[in-house]
Amino acid sequence: MILLLLFSPFLVAIGWVLYMDSSNINMIEEFYKNNSCNTIYDYKSRYKGLCKDNITIINNQFNIDFTKNIYIKYDDIKNVKKEDKKILIDTLKRSEKLYFKEKIDTDTFYEGLNKILK
Repeated sequence: MILLLLFSPFLVAIGWVLYMDSSNINMIEEFYKNNSCNTIYDYKSRYKGLCKDNITIINNQFNIDFTKNIYIKYDDIKNVKKEDKKILIDTLKRSEKLYFKEKIDTDTFYEGLNKILK
């Protein structure tokens, strides 16, 4: 009984984190849907999606701030290179590395990006 009382705050904290994560995922999916995005991948709490005018990257943290999204406009992309499970994108302003869990995900995203860029 005492152990249950000692572990209950820990269990409540885990439940809260799981609840917050699931509500964040719903908000992220809604954001991508509203912005006509497809080919969406998540790896290490970083969502990447090919949208109508740009690549949109959203970091999934406890509180999602959509104003801190990273947008890479297709017109600004100078070079795209695929290396194993990552894609390197050079733009006029900066370079960005997109990591993926599986090589097939990297290939699919890379192919979709190249179709848009042509």
